[in-house]
Amino acid sequence: MSPTLTRGAGRLLRGGVAGIATGTLALLAHAEAGAALPDPALFVPPVLLMGLVAAGLGGRERGPWTILALVGAGQLAMHTLLSMTVSHARSHGHGNDNPEFMLFAHVLATLVVVTVLTGAERAVFLLFAVLTSRLPRRLTPLPATAPLRLAPLAPIPPSPVSSVLRRRVQTRRGPPSHS
Repeated sequence: MSPTLTRGAGRLLRGGVAGIATGTLALLAHAEAGAALPDPALFVPPVLLMGLVAAGLGGRERGPWTILALVGAGQLAMHTLLSMTVSHARSHGHGNDNPEFMLFAHVLATLVVVTVLTGAERAVFLLFAVLTSRLPRRLTPLPATAPLRLAPLAPIPPSPVSSVLRRRVQTRRGPPSHS
């Protein structure tokens, strides 16, 4: 079984990195924009969920547009979650009410994550291809291009005992005779 980045542990690792990067930068962008940070127990499950979603979609190498769509959706989800949890902090005057700055922070975080993940995706797949090309390959037979040719078997010379036995086994053909 050959190792791969699109199945098993490699797929989970790639998805986990994508989910953690998206969630962490969304959290940092939200904090940088002046919003209060919620309890870690509140934002760890969505980050893990983003990692699982990214692992589920990690069946092949993804391009920058797909990564942008996934990270953008993750940023939007995290912003919505964080906005619902920090309403109490804003009511006490701890936070920034400037929505343009919040949007700018999330867009900047999205672009940073997309740039890093796109470069990392290319680098990891390239490195994996180089490393696996250096590993010894499993020996497999070549595909068949012509039918298998077998040497004809030499006929078995008849023996006197076998000819007697065959005579009794080999009956005449035809309908049964009435005696």
